[in-house]
Formats: sequence, structure tokens, C-alpha cells
Amino acid sequence: MPNIAVTTDTVSYMPEEVANKHNITQIPTHVIIDGETHAEDQLDLVEFYQKMPKWKEGNNLPTTSSPSPDDFVKAYRKLSKDYESIVYVGYSEHLGMTVQSALLAKDLVKDELAETKIEVLDSKTWGGAQMMITLEIARAANAGSDLKEVLKVANEMITKVNLIILSDNLYYLVKGGRIHKAARPWADSKISNTAILKLDASTEGKHTPIARCRTKGETLDTLFNLVRSQHANSRLHVAINHADALAEAEQLQEKALSQFQCEEVFISNIGPLVTIHTGLGTRVFSWWAE
Repeated sequence: MPNIAVTTDTVSYMPEEVANKHNITQIPTHVIIDGETHAEDQLDLVEFYQKMPKWKEGNNLPTTSSPSPDDFVKAYRKLSKDYESIVYVGYSEHLGMTVQSALLAKDLVKDELAETKIEVLDSKTWGGAQMMITLEIARAANAGSDLKEVLKVANEMITKVNLIILSDNLYYLVKGGRIHKAARPWADSKISNTAILKLDASTEGKHTPIARCRTKGETLDTLFNLVRSQHANSRLHVAINHADALAEAEQLQEKALSQFQCEEVFISNIGPLVTIHTGLGTRVFSWWAE
């Protein structure tokens, strides 16, 4: 058993089997529907996707909330019973209060858990990119690396990962105030298009517009030309997320496997919390290069 507990939140959209295999704890974020709070990983995702158009039409989309400091205090207490150190990897602090909650909880237990070292990291991203950062941290911890070595891996991974969002409708990002001001005119455009946005350490954890494409072919060419311009001959680790767009996600996987040397490719759904802010049909392509 490693001496370091590795944790993240459910916005990493890490498949359960991956979390279980690598001993990663996921702390749930929350969705509020008709005044009732739900852990997002406990909601029926198919049913949630089906209800999204009706909620949008009625202008009564569910709201979201980060894990509370108390959620983190409970997690820290539980993990401290078995581990000497805890490393938490949160989604970008520009998208929510989760990192702040984790830091506040760390301060609240500093005397109670004085013998437990707690590290809170802002991944500066979310989804598959956040998942792959967490996964490499867990692999290092499970291999016996000490905390200093694990944090070195973490900091390297945060700068290595890339996350690209393909959005056919910026309505949700604009409504939630989670989009760079430069992309807001795109949301008002009457021209059908797909917006390509980047969100990782290179954009300081903020949604940043990259391109706007008129056709599906142009969108895919733009995405993979971007990947190729950075990592044409490298071995890639890839994660693909989608909000009720499995066919498009599988097409991204097929093209990635045919055009690049891929060490591993993950596909998972975008959960309720982020779907509320990005809308159905959103695809996310994340990668890092060895």
C-alpha cells in the first residue's frame, strides 16, 4: 500500500474501473434540481441528458455547486487513517470553488491532522486532462515514489496536458459566464459553426477561443493539425469526453489512432455538472505527449 492517497473530483470524469485499479478517490460535485441537491455521480446520466432540452426551453436549467469544505474535511479524516500524505487534484479554479474548498478544509484540519501532509493542486483544466494528471500522479505513488517525487510528476503533468473543447453551441458557456470574452461574439453569430476552445495551463485555466469552423471536416482537420504541430512524432496519451455524442467521440478515437502513436485512449461521458455549462453534443479531446 502506498503512503500517498491520491484524490480528485468527479469533474475529472474518470471511469470507475480506472479509479478502482489505481486506488484513486473521487469527491463528488453537486447538481441542484428543483431545489434538491444531488451528488453528480449518483444521477442517471441518460435521463439527465434527455431532460436538458426541456430545461433549456423552460429557462430553468439545474444549478451546480462545488464540494463543500466539510466534504473535504470528511475525506481528509478518512484518508488520514491509512495514509501519511494526501494529494488532491481539482478542476480549474476559474470554473468553480472546489480548489478553494479543499484549501479551506486543509486549514481547518491542520491541527487535528498535523501528522498528515495535505497537498491541494489546481489542474488548470478539467475532464480527461484532469483525469490524466491524476492518473500519472497515482501511478507514481503506487510505484513507491515519495511525496516530493509525486509532486514533481504533478507539476510536470499540469504543464504537459492539453484540453480542446469542440462546441456547436456556446449558449451554455455564455449563460454561465464561463467563457473568454473574445469568444462571446461567436455565441451571438447566426452562422452555424463549431467553436474550438482550449482550457489548460497554457490558457491559465480559462476557456480561450482557438478557431471557429463551418464543417465537421474542417473541425477535425483543425483539431488534429493542432495536435500534429506540437507532437507529430511523440507517443500520445489521449482522453475523449462527450455529452451524449458517443458516435462523434468514437470518430475522434478512430482518427487519433490512425494518425498518431497512441499509448492509451480513454472515452467517457461528460457528467451533469459540466453538461449544464457546455450543453449536449460537446466533445472534448485531451492529450499529453511522452
